[in-house]
Amino acid sequence: MSFIFFDTETTGLHAGFDQIVQFAAIKTDNDLNETDRLELRSRIDPNVVPDVHAILANGLSIEELTDQHLSTHYQMIRDLNARLASWSPAIFLGYNSIRFDEEFLRHALYRTLHPPYLTSLHGNGRNDVMSLALACSASDDNALRVPLKDTGDPSFRLHDLAAANGISTLTAHDALFDTETTLELCRLVKKLSPDLWRRFVRFSNKASVADFIASEEPFVLTEFFGNRAYHTPVVFIANEPEQSNGMLCLSLVTPIDDLASMSDEQLVARLSSHPSPIRRVRTNAGPTMMPLWEAPEALLVGLSIEELEDRAARIVEDKGLKTRLAAKFLEIRPKYPEPAYVEEMLYTKFSSWNDAKICERFHAAPWGERPNIGQSFEDDRLRELALRISYFERRSSLPTEVVQIMDIDLARRLVSFDAKPPSVEQARKQVEEVRASSENDPSAVALLKGYASFLVERRTKILKFLESQ
Repeated sequence: MSFIFFDTETTGLHAGFDQIVQFAAIKTDNDLNETDRLELRSRIDPNVVPDVHAILANGLSIEELTDQHLSTHYQMIRDLNARLASWSPAIFLGYNSIRFDEEFLRHALYRTLHPPYLTSLHGNGRNDVMSLALACSASDDNALRVPLKDTGDPSFRLHDLAAANGISTLTAHDALFDTETTLELCRLVKKLSPDLWRRFVRFSNKASVADFIASEEPFVLTEFFGNRAYHTPVVFIANEPEQSNGMLCLSLVTPIDDLASMSDEQLVARLSSHPSPIRRVRTNAGPTMMPLWEAPEALLVGLSIEELEDRAARIVEDKGLKTRLAAKFLEIRPKYPEPAYVEEMLYTKFSSWNDAKICERFHAAPWGERPNIGQSFEDDRLRELALRISYFERRSSLPTEVVQIMDIDLARRLVSFDAKPPSVEQARKQVEEVRASSENDPSAVALLKGYASFLVERRTKILKFLESQ
């Protein structure tokens, strides 16, 4: 099995509205020997307004982010998708990637009309090296040294962890350097804790995760909150409806008979408490798990293996109780409002096979034909995204009246004071808020000065344009 280590640098924290501006990946063989690498950069799209904190973190000036010599975002993702597809099947690994880089990659693929679930399909698997580091800290083999912050809490920042383990950390917040650092951490864990590494690789495959959980054998689930590990003996009770990657497990800490005797009101109250007795495990997110018989006694929360196995058998045999528990848990799950912007609609539905074929036609066609192809999508999200791609990449392919309407819509969006999407007005306010705290850092002062000037100039042009309409 090959591995693909990757990292991104972005314009902010919102995967829907912000953008990848640097992507790096290293492909290795099963022994973590490098076999290929990739580094891509792009300029920002016209509707993207960088977050000032991202600019300060990655050190990319607004001049670099708007450099017209760089590839457009659409073309970068075209190149990225082609290379990663050619490297597949593989296991995709990054540091804090499941919650961050993976989300940006999925949204970038979605917004550019590519299959968004690249890292989970076609035989690929995925996992998060931060989870591996946290698992190392919770084990007894001392595979990684974990540094402490001034507060005494452990630090799992990539570069702190690397420095504590003798790995060079000269260039922070550079996608390629962070990718190399993540690879070096994995090489170290593989060498010092081969059993932990094998388990990590095994559960990078969602089918292996699902098979392990669905065996109806109790196991220890390790979850991480605030960079600390919490271990819970659990057993599987139900698949999550309408979520093919969700599996519900019941904590064995609470006696099963206690749960069975509760009224509906009592049960809802108990399931709503924190921590809830029911844990939702995502099979495609590399969960940290181990069989009960492999777990050290300290992870069994003061119960014997025999008692935990008895409780697990009790719930496995009671189908009615399992059904009731799962139903009540799903009843209390929070309901989220429908997103208002197409950038946030990735997870609202799946596109059809027919639309996937239209995407291929769209990418292959001359620009003059793409607007008509884009309007043939069944999925209204894809029609809007296709129109936006043509508008950003080749305005001349669209009718003049369409371009005019889109120009006005974009201008109004960029000077909006609404909470989202990010606008020039919001960015100007951000710059002013961080100026005082950055005045002793010359590089930050220069970045802020350049960004502030850019925002003022852009705002002036937008307002002048809107006045002329």
